[in-house]
Amino acid sequence: MATFLERGRRIPLDFTPGTVLVLKPTSGTTRIAKPAFFDLDLYNEKSDILLHIRFCRTRITFNCYARRSLGNGFGKAQFVDMNSVNLKGQLVDMVTVSIHHYLTDSEFGRYQILFDGTTIFHFDKCLPGPATQIGYDTPYPAGPSCWDVEVYQVDELLPGDRAVLLPGR
Repeated sequence: MATFLERGRRIPLDFTPGTVLVLKPTSGTTRIAKPAFFDLDLYNEKSDILLHIRFCRTRITFNCYARRSLGNGFGKAQFVDMNSVNLKGQLVDMVTVSIHHYLTDSEFGRYQILFDGTTIFHFDKCLPGPATQIGYDTPYPAGPSCWDVEVYQVDELLPGDRAVLLPGR
């Protein structure tokens, strides 16, 4: 059963290794115009941001944020140039966003980010714990009015869907 995530809100989440978070935009999308953007954030129980995704027209930014820090709390931002991503004629605010949490040799695992089933990035987790909340926000009228949010166990997916979730792809 899908849960709806509205702009400016957070909802509870149980997103652990071996699961896939699927976000489908609902109707009512407002196009991203310059300088507009929208954000999706995965929070742990300490309110650290395990994964921050900022969607802009020309690039997607990935980062994390430690609430308790001796510095500014932000990790090193990483980017994907949207000119290198084939959205098959769709705009970034119309694609289904999937995030696969999988374990690696690293301390906290990785997130595989997919747009409409195509991997666009792998983000190494820098902070501990599972995601217990997801938030969606923007200071602009940009992006979907809300998202349908579901979390699946990888083994619940069809074999073709599981095949694109292999670590390192």
